[in-house]
Amino acid sequence: MTNAGTDSGATVVTMVIESRSPHETKLWGRRLASLLEGGELLGLIGDLGSGKTVFIKGLASGLSLREEDILSPTFTMIQEHHGRFPLYHIDLYRLEEATLDDLGLREYLFSQGVAAVEWFERLRGGADMEFLSVRISYAGANLRRIEFSAVDTRHAQIISKLKRSFA
Repeated sequence: MTNAGTDSGATVVTMVIESRSPHETKLWGRRLASLLEGGELLGLIGDLGSGKTVFIKGLASGLSLREEDILSPTFTMIQEHHGRFPLYHIDLYRLEEATLDDLGLREYLFSQGVAAVEWFERLRGGADMEFLSVRISYAGANLRRIEFSAVDTRHAQIISKLKRSFA
């Protein structure tokens, strides 16, 4: 885990891991879910097919949901699931850009549930929100690099707990 300053003076807390399989990617989703309390915003960033939905399947499992109910919501854009607390699985792939008022996003992103947003970089103003970034990138044929990062205190503490508990 590293801490690095930003132009605004805020400290960025990061943790980078490697996943060698979809099973391992799901495991990191479950691990993260075990630390969530509701009200978190997760911004998933990564190329098509990199494992964002696979990660959310693990997250769902950790929230006492059936992972097979988690589908890539590319056509429905928002799926609501109710487990330990609500999981709002949002996919912005089909939108070039989205605002908080599009699709009623504000209601989901600032709720008592967990909002997991795929293609988070398409959310206008998203970078200015308090969120936990989960960036998944290709590092080889079956290898993924997963980078967790946050600037705000709440999400940074989750990353710190993730490192202490599982890294």
